[in-house]
Amino acid sequence: MNKGLRRLGYLMGCMTLWLFVFSELDLARAKDPDYPTRPINYIYPFSAGGSGEVAARALLGAASKHLGQPLVLICKPGAGGAIAATTIINSKPDGYTIGTGSGSSAFVVPFSDGAPYRDLTGFTFIMNFSDYINTVMVKADSPWKTWEEFIEWARKNPGEGKVGATAAKKQSAQGLVLRVIEQREKVKFTYIPFKGGPETTSALLGGHITLYLSGADPSILEGGQARVLLYMTPDKIPGFDAPTTVELYNFRTPNFMGVWGPKGIPEYIVKKLEDAFTKALKEPSVTSVMKRLSLPVVYMNRSDMTKYIEKMFQETKETLTKLEKLEAEEEAKEKK
Repeated sequence: MNKGLRRLGYLMGCMTLWLFVFSELDLARAKDPDYPTRPINYIYPFSAGGSGEVAARALLGAASKHLGQPLVLICKPGAGGAIAATTIINSKPDGYTIGTGSGSSAFVVPFSDGAPYRDLTGFTFIMNFSDYINTVMVKADSPWKTWEEFIEWARKNPGEGKVGATAAKKQSAQGLVLRVIEQREKVKFTYIPFKGGPETTSALLGGHITLYLSGADPSILEGGQARVLLYMTPDKIPGFDAPTTVELYNFRTPNFMGVWGPKGIPEYIVKKLEDAFTKALKEPSVTSVMKRLSLPVVYMNRSDMTKYIEKMFQETKETLTKLEKLEAEEEAKEKK
């Protein structure tokens, strides 16, 4: 008798637990069953006018049609994308604040001094839509026609090569590539940080920097104002050939261009967002803009995106560990 009562009590307890779990899920959904019911804020990590921002606007315009609500792009540049990323982490996980994730904010910032986050557990990955083509460019009237010529000059003139890129050297994915190059080629550059590609472009054309390290700007290449010496990613801009860091150094900018949000967004909302952005990426209004900007379509669903980011995060961590050891050894030698 007692055994039967205990079994009954156990079953009733299990039923109560499951009812509680499902009621909580239903309650979460009931808070916004028709999501989205108002505009969605989309946080972009760099300044306006760059290729990534223009592509994001096109993608948001198409996605808004599938979601039935506008997506409002808000630029929050600075600190290698950390300001934008922190805004997302600290936002309410209701699907009304999402944004673009980048290689700097995901793979480099967590390992920098005073980082606002040390891992990526505070994010929900939604989908990936592209990847930056990072270029190393000089003005068209510069004396260097090839990367080899520039490196030869840099060895003879340590520190005179002024390199412009987005964010501080140790917060930037491009800065990481530059540090690798400095180690491999035994050269030293002077690094100058900017908030985004447009500011870096202006500095190059104005003669304030020697090298441009940022997302590709096809307009100044097509206009004959600049020359590509090196690509920091495997992809190249059609018609403008140059070696890649993959070919020369077996290394590339750790990067991605995808949609992410804060941790804890309800599953049904993540699914709606993933579906809407996936459909948007196929729209001619988006693909034509990306083609014009020389941005490749690199689609990954949330599962593949998560696996890619976890893999790249670990690889970058290992690279940084080795790099910092070498830099510390060099610094110690210089002090002797």
